Amino acid sequence: MQNTQKLKPNKGLVFVLFVLLMCTSLATYFNLIIVPMIAKLITVTILLTFYYCQLHKMANVFLTIFLVFFLGDACSVFDFGVWSSKISKSMYILAYLLLIFVLIGKLKKVRFEGLVTVYLVLVLLLNSYFLYALYGVAKDNFVDEVNLVLYICHGITLIAMTYFAFAVYLSRETAQSITFLLMVFCFVFSDVLNYICHLYVYFWIFEVFEGILHTAGLFLLYKYVYDHHTNRATDKRINFSEYFIPTTETLREIRVNL
Repeated sequence: MQNTQKLKPNKGLVFVLFVLLMCTSLATYFNLIIVPMIAKLITVTILLTFYYCQLHKMANVFLTIFLVFFLGDACSVFDFGVWSSKISKSMYILAYLLLIFVLIGKLKKVRFEGLVTVYLVLVLLLNSYFLYALYGVAKDNFVDEVNLVLYICHGITLIAMTYFAFAVYLSRETAQSITFLLMVFCFVFSDVLNYICHLYVYFWIFEVFEGILHTAGLFLLYKYVYDHHTNRATDKRINFSEYFIPTTETLREIRVNL
């Protein structure tokens, strides 16, 4: 009976985040700055509230990651001087480094084969070229050397996180590896859109998608941690279609006559 009283993590929470993102999108369109700021500030709080309403434990590394993300969001919302954005960016870099630390633990069980190695090299080259191209476009807009160093460190961290996430996914192809890979994609594209808006050209739709991807990344982190602590994570290999559209052996055996 205790399990039936628990909230479903992918229902109530998704609804709350959807409403929050809709309000944020409308507020961004009408230039109501305070609403996106509040939404960004409370997102991690909402995730942790839903999590601890269902479970009473979380690994220290995951709790630290959530707290670091919260500090990064808080510093980006509250402007307390020229160091506000720098501290925020540093917090995000630290959070990504902690995620890489989690991935390194998975890499100990990874076996690299010939085709997997080729894919990983291509991913590394494409990510490096993309960030270098973005740097070439926006390098004249860096106001000081600190921002430039943070950008370089941020770019290297994103490349490393994407590379390791792909390495784990290509070698294991489990639901957890897909969740982590999707989370990494959300954070990477969110940060790229953030750089485009702040260093190149601002467009409100870019800011909307940045907020959506950042929130989606935090939700996927929540899902990864929740599945990890509820023993829902298995080593069974699945593909992306099975990840988004779960099926069973009974459904597979149903014949459809056309």
